[in-house]
Amino acid sequence: MKRFVWIPSLILSACLLAGCAMPFVNPGDYLGGGGKGETADNADDVTDDVKEDFSGGDLSDLSGNTSYEGAVTAAPTEGAYKISDSGTYLFSGNYGGITFDAKNLELHLIFDGANIATAEGIALDGATNKGAEVVLTLIGENSIVSTAEGENAVHIKGALSLNGSGSLTVESGGKNAIKAKELAIVDCSLTLTAANHAISALSVSASDCNIDVLSAGKDGINAECDDETTAFTTAEGYVSLKNVSYSCETAGDGIQADTVVYIDGGNYHIKTAGTFVPKTQMSEYGIDADDFKYIKSGNTYQRIASDETGRYGASSLYGLVQGCKGIKVGEIEYPDPNNEDNEIAVTEGDYSIIIESGTFVIDSTDDAVHANSGNLSVRGGTFTISTYDDALTSDVLTKITDGEIAVTKSYEGIEGGYVEIEGGTIDITASDDGINAASDDARVTEHILISGGDISVNAEGDGVDSNGSINMTGGTLIVFGPTSGANAALDADRGILIDGGYLFAVGPLGMVETPASNSKQNVLSYAQNQTISANTVLSLTDEEGEPIFSVTVEKNCQSVIVSCPELIMGKGFHLYGGDTQLCEFTVSAVITSVGSQGNMGNPGGTPPGGFGGGFGGPGGGRGPRG
Repeated sequence: MKRFVWIPSLILSACLLAGCAMPFVNPGDYLGGGGKGETADNADDVTDDVKEDFSGGDLSDLSGNTSYEGAVTAAPTEGAYKISDSGTYLFSGNYGGITFDAKNLELHLIFDGANIATAEGIALDGATNKGAEVVLTLIGENSIVSTAEGENAVHIKGALSLNGSGSLTVESGGKNAIKAKELAIVDCSLTLTAANHAISALSVSASDCNIDVLSAGKDGINAECDDETTAFTTAEGYVSLKNVSYSCETAGDGIQADTVVYIDGGNYHIKTAGTFVPKTQMSEYGIDADDFKYIKSGNTYQRIASDETGRYGASSLYGLVQGCKGIKVGEIEYPDPNNEDNEIAVTEGDYSIIIESGTFVIDSTDDAVHANSGNLSVRGGTFTISTYDDALTSDVLTKITDGEIAVTKSYEGIEGGYVEIEGGTIDITASDDGINAASDDARVTEHILISGGDISVNAEGDGVDSNGSINMTGGTLIVFGPTSGANAALDADRGILIDGGYLFAVGPLGMVETPASNSKQNVLSYAQNQTISANTVLSLTDEEGEPIFSVTVEKNCQSVIVSCPELIMGKGFHLYGGDTQLCEFTVSAVITSVGSQGNMGNPGGTPPGGFGGGFGGPGGGRGPRG
């Protein structure tokens, strides 16, 4: 094969012999390739500290606390059975309710085929006994039902713990299925239906149990801090789930916590179905104008970018009546006692979603997993996600160290002020950015750091987009970028540094952005005016024709960016589209540009020598290997 060196006197003859187009000044050279990329440091990750302080609790003692020797047998009654003394009580048969009419009771309730039902109030009523500590042991099949308007089926103002090998069905036609100050669940099986939250408590800890929320008007599991809490704490407002089988269908969030969600093991099937209303009904529902970010598309809804909403009238824009995320940690606003104007002080970065392992199937109208004002740490697990909005997102740091993540539908796939990927297999399809680092906080200098993992992105807009920098030091990143020239496969305001790993990114010509010239690993940027058709196998070989890697492109493209350790200075290579050689080149610089210039468009960034720039836009993606 013909070898050539990219020097001006040999350019024309080399390209004619190789059958490729003229070398070009890539439009991206005005963005990344002609300037210097910025090196970013890892963001502060507080999740290990949060986990260390986290009081999710060991429920092994509760698991063994099922003895009811010497229990008082509670006779069935059409009215409410009243408990005035601490002790152990056995319930079998039908009851019109159970009421605690004394304070500070310590109770062990045994349900063995018990059915408690009322239409007049709370079915299991400890609502006025703030000091109650209740252990409810389940044997066989049991039920608690309240059809009273505005009432919880179970309401314990103290601590409620459920254990045993039996099951419990709880239905509330008026409010929450289970309401408690502190709730612990181990071993047993729960089936819940609620007009409001299925589970509501200051803290929820569960392990080795089954929880099935058939329907909930709001959240499946809701953990909110006490109204008197004035500073961030891991002692309340948390949800801890260990080896739990959890399924839910909700109109609100699947799992919502004020401070921390910690999940280690189990199976989670979460479906949230929100209600959309047009902007003309904004005042009726008390929804902010910025929340109307959907348009109707056939029988479904489509999320659009905020800067596109001005194209639509109020009757064409839709918003969600309430939040309906899959898993969410919420931002708490604490009054600042040291501020004369009583402004709100928010502790940013402490709020955390920590997922160690588990199997997750999430189908959500709103974000699938979202950490407000905090960090999202995915350390393992298997995820299948379909959402109208973002799949995995945080306001501060989104960090993925391991796991298998398949995002089959999303607006944005992975998002955060900082995004750091160290491992795992990630497959993203999105209608906006596939991976996006963006923040409204001026103190955040956004970055995307990729040091490992097997990542594929299929994007309708920017495939990988950072309002700061993109640094890649390892792993494999395959990006099928947009087909629109207004977006790019790669986009970073502060440049793209490729210092290691395998990068393959395809997209249109209009806003091509190449990696920065101070990258430590060499890069090929190839472009042509003619379209490379979808399903074409693009392959890179060395000068002897030995394959380095090949990828089947999922959509039409005109530009190809490749970087890998095998692109050694002074060596020759070939790029093929199917059986056709697109280009033969020799690496003579960090950025080797080959092909046709195409439409320059608006470079959207600083001139050569400055940081990269560019327009943001839709993106997402996944990419099977060829």
